Amino acid sequence: MTINEVVVNSPIASAMGAKFSVAGPALGMYLIIGHGTSLESIVRTMGGEVVLRLNGQKMLVTLPFAGYLSLRGNHQVSQIGPVTVDVKRLAKLAEMLAKTSSPKPGGAG
Repeated sequence: MTINEVVVNSPIASAMGAKFSVAGPALGMYLIIGHGTSLESIVRTMGGEVVLRLNGQKMLVTLPFAGYLSLRGNHQVSQIGPVTVDVKRLAKLAEMLAKTSSPKPGGAG
């Protein structure tokens, strides 16, 4: 996994002549919940992409780490947090769903 380091600026740190940085993944998956509106355009502006739209306010997105940090303070965002996916379990689920949704031979329903 590639690590991305982001320098965080704040008025207090600047006043004290301090700098600090936060390390995180170069690209991560996040669950984001908006305050009544879709955040798709904001996510795209931050360099992200919508992976799965759960409803009008909830989305699973991929974002650069700096975009995640920026959206944490955005007034349109109710909540945002990292999501970890168990790839093996996801593959099993996809296989099960494919079997249940595929048409049966002979047109049987």
